Amino acid sequence: MANEQTTGEASAPVTEQKATIKIEGQEFELDAALAQEDKTLKVVLQPHFASIENANITREVKDGKLTVTIVKRAQHKGA
Repeated sequence: MANEQTTGEASAPVTEQKATIKIEGQEFELDAALAQEDKTLKVVLQPHFASIENANITREVKDGKLTVTIVKRAQHKGA
């Protein structure tokens, strides 16, 4: 989607097997393979975080560890 961003992914390889996921004030570990693509990440997290469907997803690799930050976008009210 146009509102999703990927940063640092091409410049540094992911060498750690676990990625850090940051969403709604929480931080937890997830297999890095599941966190590589937005579509897969959304399927995995959708049952737990409904806000991920329209969220901005950014990725950063530091010292081989992938960190994914998910920030929900404000929804328009009304029809």
